[in-house]
Amino acid sequence: MSALCLVVSVALAQVAVEHVRVEVGDGTALDDVTVVVSGGKVQAVGKDAPVPAAAKRVDGRGKVLTPGFIEVHSTLGLKEVELEPSTVDDGLPASRPEGLLVPGYRAADGFNPQSVWIPWVREEGLTSVVAAPVHGLLAGTGVWVPLTGKLEAMPDPKAPVAMFGAVGQGAAEAAGGARGGVWLKLREAFADARAYGKNKAAWEQNRWRPLSLSPVHLEALQPVVQGKLPLVLDVHRASDVLTALAFAREEGVKLVILGGTEAYLVARQVAAAKVPVVLVPSEQVPGSFEQLHARDDAAALLAKAGVPLVIGCSDFQKRRLRQEAGLAVAYGLERGAALAAITLGPAKALGLDKDVGTVAPGKRADVVLWSGDPLELSSVAERVFIAGEEQPKDTRQRALVERYLSRIPAAKR
Repeated sequence: MSALCLVVSVALAQVAVEHVRVEVGDGTALDDVTVVVSGGKVQAVGKDAPVPAAAKRVDGRGKVLTPGFIEVHSTLGLKEVELEPSTVDDGLPASRPEGLLVPGYRAADGFNPQSVWIPWVREEGLTSVVAAPVHGLLAGTGVWVPLTGKLEAMPDPKAPVAMFGAVGQGAAEAAGGARGGVWLKLREAFADARAYGKNKAAWEQNRWRPLSLSPVHLEALQPVVQGKLPLVLDVHRASDVLTALAFAREEGVKLVILGGTEAYLVARQVAAAKVPVVLVPSEQVPGSFEQLHARDDAAALLAKAGVPLVIGCSDFQKRRLRQEAGLAVAYGLERGAALAAITLGPAKALGLDKDVGTVAPGKRADVVLWSGDPLELSSVAERVFIAGEEQPKDTRQRALVERYLSRIPAAKR
């Protein structure tokens, strides 16, 4: 039997988790129900859900089943050792002339599905991430990736879920020193993308004015300017958030705010525009001049105002995602909203909610069985399923521990 056939046979296995508490992912919970997984999908959820005779039964008493957690902005698989350049593929530095505006850059081209970090974050409940480029004003496209750690999980570069970029302090410095220069370059790029989309033949026949970007970049911007692909912008200062909202409205693009330290100050406008905000609760500190009004309860304030909330993590801290959600709860965010912000929230923000984000019939079976409350650090992920396939618990860290423990005599352990 080939390896591919083996993977398929395991993925199609039937599992029934019985008498379990289910955190659906939309803020609601179901007690003492059975969840049936078959064919890589959730087939049934309910007290009287029929269990196929061939299904493997799992006792869920005292345990909690959740959707797999999703991180919407990650360099996982793109960066192994930060100080070793040969292992860093997270984008072109904005300091280089070609690195400031590179919408045609595809994070998928450099993604390594066998990264040693993947099993490490998976054991904390993450089942998928959006591998995204960093650095540039328009850094390129990101892709959704299941964290199976297998080559079969190589993402399709032609199926991006968002365009990523940055505005504000860092982008202003790279663009010449002024925020006005940032928005000037963005407006020019979007205007040229629209012109190119309508006049490709004229451009190819050299009957059109010079454009600011090459065709490969202008092509990548087409779904963004058409409002089909979200534009995720790293922005913190309240005034910059308002400018980003105005830009999105004028250009007709789907905006997602990343960072959003001061977004709570303009929460009413953000909510009215229905723009999601990706917030890292532990980073709500006045660490720069564009974050002077940071406050710990920003997530709760945004949620209270009706802003679509997503909770994220800082780079190389992806296994802390549930801890970030718990921190938001400690500062006033309702618990169900916190769990939704790491499951359904990120899925909806990037248009993935038809497939993932909740435990519901027909959804992809990316689910995690916890020993207790997933937002309590004493709880552990006992079983992790991706597309119905149970994932191994082996990690490089655990292998190293076992390797060196074996060198210590049993009597001295």
